[in-house]
Amino acid sequence: MATYRALPYGISDFGRIRRENYYLVDKSSFIPKLEETASFLFLIRPRRFGKSLFLSMLRHYYDINEKDNFQELFKGLWIAEHPTWNQGRFQVMHIDFSQIGGTIDALEENFDGYMRMKFTNFARKYATFYPKDYLDELNKYSSASDIMNYVHDAAKNQKCPLYLIVDEYDNFTDTVLNEKGENIYHAMTHASGFYRDVFKKFKGNYDRILMMGVSPVTLDDLTSGYNIATGITMDARFNQMLGFSETEVREMIRYYQSAGVLQADEEQLITEMKPWSKSGGTDKGKKCNS
Repeated sequence: MATYRALPYGISDFGRIRRENYYLVDKSSFIPKLEETASFLFLIRPRRFGKSLFLSMLRHYYDINEKDNFQELFKGLWIAEHPTWNQGRFQVMHIDFSQIGGTIDALEENFDGYMRMKFTNFARKYATFYPKDYLDELNKYSSASDIMNYVHDAAKNQKCPLYLIVDEYDNFTDTVLNEKGENIYHAMTHASGFYRDVFKKFKGNYDRILMMGVSPVTLDDLTSGYNIATGITMDARFNQMLGFSETEVREMIRYYQSAGVLQADEEQLITEMKPWSKSGGTDKGKKCNS
């Protein structure tokens, strides 16, 4: 059995990384900074910068169902000694638009199916916070739009704070723009387009929203439908929130050198990495109103 923490290559599940003792670079000190900046945030970074893992950390931190697991998951991290008032306070909706695919003819149908699945699973996950007939009533609706409206209204009635986390918000729209052209892309993101419509439903229904992606193009085209986001992409306070700083890389190298699994020279490794970093890297009846 290994006596050192393995690298979580290809793993973006924060809970698994912590419970299985993988190596983790602590980015939890950015949580209060995000809270202090605004309630609705937008950030873009290149691929392979650790966006999904960071968002997974936020999910575990804010999820009311994970509240009692806080010390287990965050022990030894900066935030464990500096928790914010919002820790474990939200029902968290997580959407990853990279999961939507298929042909252009089936895209709207696949999108509706994905959103229907996400909101139905969300309702089941937090059903104990709602009246006993909550899920029975939910089953009366079939379209994603109706299910979303039902979930949002129920949360408001129960005074349950919601946190929306959107990963890869522009994944399939960028693909459509690049492969199918501007006309089809425009139909999705403007006027009564199905993608624009869902962002209109986000406004006013969540206490906090954080969206991440790789390009500002889609958000620019959605501004009339979703115009509440504060962009933090160029905010210097968040420069090191994703990716690794040189200090963090050096700490990692020294850790694996001390564990006896890395023999390479530290300075040589740093020298080899720097050109890549400059080019962008490789990239029961509960109460809610408490």
